[in-house]
Amino acid sequence: MALGQLKNNKAPGEGGITSKLLKAGGTPLLKVLQRLFNAVLLEGLTLEAWNRTVVVLFFKKGNNIVGVLKNYRPISLLSHVYKLFSRVITNRLTGKFVDFYPLEQADFRKGYSIIDHIHTLRQIIHKDRRV
Repeated sequence: MALGQLKNNKAPGEGGITSKLLKAGGTPLLKVLQRLFNAVLLEGLTLEAWNRTVVVLFFKKGNNIVGVLKNYRPISLLSHVYKLFSRVITNRLTGKFVDFYPLEQADFRKGYSIIDHIHTLRQIIHKDRRV
């Protein structure tokens, strides 16, 4: 599930491993990653490579003159293995915390939308104006 959530055609981090490569690895690679992720969780330590990013400057506007930093924006390239690990943890935690959300919480919940609250608020305002 987590692997399917990673986007393809994204630039890899320092290790050069892309999400396409992770997906192509199939079950044998997933078993290795599972052992790695479990070891990380048991030891409470992350791989040093996961703490490093590659920063690339992307031209955004103006003259393409080297040295004029305001014409560029930085992009941080992270390890796709780290992204997968983060996604696994996020999915696990999201499933655990659903029961703790108050009924009023609609945004950032699967199957709910802030639009529902906006509609209710508009109905209340409309009803209040008629009274």
